[in-house]
Amino acid sequence: MASLQDQLLKAGLANEKQSKQATKAKKKQTRDVRKGVDVGETAAQRALSEKQAQAKRSKQLNAQRDAQDQDRAALAQVKQILERCRLDLTGGEVSYNFVDGKAIKKLYVNAQQQVALSRGNLVIVALDEHYSVVPANIALRIEERAPETVIIRTEVAENAVTDADDPYADFVIPDDLMW
Repeated sequence: MASLQDQLLKAGLANEKQSKQATKAKKKQTRDVRKGVDVGETAAQRALSEKQAQAKRSKQLNAQRDAQDQDRAALAQVKQILERCRLDLTGGEVSYNFVDGKAIKKLYVNAQQQVALSRGNLVIVALDEHYSVVPANIALRIEERAPETVIIRTEVAENAVTDADDPYADFVIPDDLMW
C-alpha cells in the first residue's frame, strides 16, 4: 500500500513541490520535538513574542538612560547654584574644623563666617572633593535637587537640657571656642 502522499501525487491533487514542503515541515517538527522547542508555537507567534521582549528591554534601557540624564541635569544645577551662591573664602584667617564622614577637615574663614557657621546660618557643601560655604536656604535648594549631596550643618541645641545639680550650669561654653 502506498503512502497518502504518493496517492495524492498519482491522483494529481498535489504536486512534487508540495510533497517536498510537507516532508520538510514534518522533519522540522520532529527535530523541534527532539530539541525541546515548543511545537505549538508558530514562527509568527515566536517572532511576535521576541518583538515584545525586545520592546520591553528597550523601554527598560530608555528608562535607565532617562534617569541618568535627570541625575546629570540635577548635578549640573547643583554646580551652577554653588558657583553663583558660594561665599568667597579668600583672606580667611580663622580655621573652622568640621567632620566629613570619618575625617576632620579644616576651612579658613573670617570671624563673621565662623560665627554664622557655628550658629547654622551658613553650611558647608561637599561636591567633587571641594567644599563650598553657602547660606542655609541655598543648601535646602541643593538638597531638593540632589539629596545625595553631602551637606555639613552645625546642629544648634536650642533647648539644651541641663542637670539641676550641675555646678557649671551658669557657664555656657561658646560654639566658636578655640583651644
